[in-house]
Amino acid sequence: MNDLRTMLEARGVIVHGLAGRAAMVQIEEIQRQGTKVVAGVSSSKNGQAIAGIPLYATIAEAAAETAADVALLFVPAQHAKAATLDALDAGMRLVVLLAEGVPVLDVLAIRERSGAARLIGPNSPGVVVPGVAKLGFMPTQAVAAGRVGLVSRSGTLSYEVSRSLSERGVGISSWIGIGGDVVPFTSMSEAAQLVARDPHTDVLVVVGEIGGTGEEGLAQAMLDGLVDVPVHALIVGESARPDEPLGHAGAVMLGDAGSYDSKVSRLREAGVVVHHTPWQLADAVTELTRGAVR
Repeated sequence: MNDLRTMLEARGVIVHGLAGRAAMVQIEEIQRQGTKVVAGVSSSKNGQAIAGIPLYATIAEAAAETAADVALLFVPAQHAKAATLDALDAGMRLVVLLAEGVPVLDVLAIRERSGAARLIGPNSPGVVVPGVAKLGFMPTQAVAAGRVGLVSRSGTLSYEVSRSLSERGVGISSWIGIGGDVVPFTSMSEAAQLVARDPHTDVLVVVGEIGGTGEEGLAQAMLDGLVDVPVHALIVGESARPDEPLGHAGAVMLGDAGSYDSKVSRLREAGVVVHHTPWQLADAVTELTRGAVR
């Protein structure tokens, strides 16, 4: 498994939905982060250009012209399946799907076709390696390049953590938002390994929440020696009642599975330092980064 930085360095990026409002709001900041956007996809504006970026009817056509192998999908949920399969059929090695509300059956169908490609999402704020690439809508004004990796389920909570670290002079190496849906393409364990393998990552921060078993999976990966950097975590939902969703579609407990106590217990068994607030976490990680941690 490659690290995220290696997957993004020197790769051309195709943006599906570049002509849409959401992508237009983000494209300048996406490029400012170093992202090599070489093509866009818009069936209605095929043959035109936006900000000097040529537009094609499909990802396959864009890939044939540019040899790009990374796709960022700014498409609504009803078009997510078709756009993602287009990206996979075109040979994309990394695909980031931002859409919220993608039907679970569509997600499962996409996963069946994923092959060797790395898929991030759905319902994801994206990924970013500061100074290399940004694929999504993370608020990069609060992100500086540094030595702390970040993996999150919740977008807004990870923004708060990133801002708290930035205010303390601590930067980010790689950041993956896996998304808060019931079935993510990339598990928390897989994302943690991608970020931990970045040679710029000295410590990993995990922002999790109740529901699902992703955090427990990460704990097992640590016990298996697959994540070899110190890990600090923020897990939210301590006061939530069983069988009640908390914001995300995936944040629901079924009995003891996915409960706050289960996640915290398993993570601590694996050596993770679990915090109660973003500020406590940021203080601890800042102190840790002052010494040699790797």
